[in-house]
Amino acid sequence: MKRNNRIAILLIFLLILVSAAAAVSFFGNKSSQTPTPPAAQTSVSSAQNRYTVSQEEKDYLKERFADLWSVNPETVAYIYAPGTMLDEPVVQTGDNETYLNKTFDGGYEPFMGTVFMDKDNSKNFDNSLTWLFGHARGSMTSDHRMFNDVNFYDSQSYFNDHPYLVVETPSRKYYYEAAFMIIVPETTALYQTSFDSLTDFKKQLTQVAQEAHTKNINLLIDENDNYLVLSTCREEDETIRSNLYWRQIPDDELTDFLAKEGQNLTYQNTR
Repeated sequence: MKRNNRIAILLIFLLILVSAAAAVSFFGNKSSQTPTPPAAQTSVSSAQNRYTVSQEEKDYLKERFADLWSVNPETVAYIYAPGTMLDEPVVQTGDNETYLNKTFDGGYEPFMGTVFMDKDNSKNFDNSLTWLFGHARGSMTSDHRMFNDVNFYDSQSYFNDHPYLVVETPSRKYYYEAAFMIIVPETTALYQTSFDSLTDFKKQLTQVAQEAHTKNINLLIDENDNYLVLSTCREEDETIRSNLYWRQIPDDELTDFLAKEGQNLTYQNTR
C-alpha cells in the first residue's frame, strides 16, 4: 500500500513538471510573437513613404535654374500644367507691380509682363496659401503665354481633364492637384497671404469651395495642406478675376502619387 502511494506521488510530481514545461514553452512563444506596437509600425511605414529628392532631379534643377538665372536672377520657380500650354517661369521682387509690364528678359510690354509671386509669400512654396499672378491674353489671340489657359478651367470638363500642376524650384519639384476655381471681383477680400490660425485658413478654403465655379468634388479640405492660387483677369470684364486653387500633394503621399501619375507629368516645352 505504501509502495502504491509513493508511485502515485511520483506520477503527480512528474505531471506537474510536464505542465510547467509546457507553460514556459507556450508563454515563451507568445512573447517572441508579440506584434510590433502600432506606433513602431507607423514609424517604419512613414520612413518608407518619405519623399526624397533624387540626384537626377537635383542635377536637372541645377541646370534648369542656371539657364533661368542667367536671364533673370529674380526667378524663383518654373510652372507647367501637363496637357495645357501653361508653361511659365515665375519671378518675385519687392512689389506686386513691376512685373505687370516687365517681361522675363527685362523688356517692357504692357499686358504681358511675367508671372510673379506675391511679394509677401515664401519662395519655398511652404505658405498655407501662395499667390501667383499673370495676365491672360484672351480668346482673340493664339498667344497662350502667361495665364491664358487658366481661364479654360472655368469648364468642368477641361478642369477634370487637366488635373495636375508641376512647380519646379531650385531645390525640388512640387506637385499639385486642381482644387477649385472661383470667379471674383478684383477687390475680393480673399486675397490673403497669411492667416491668424489654421482654423481661419480652413474657413476661407471652405468658403471658396462653396462658391467655386468648377471644383474637384473628391477633394477633402485639410487646413494642414498648402495651396497655390493662379490669379488672372477675365476677358469679359476687366474688374473680375479667375482664381484657380491647387492643393499641394504632401510628401507622405508623393511616393504613391508619382508611382501612379509620374509618367504623365514630364515637362513638354510649349513656349
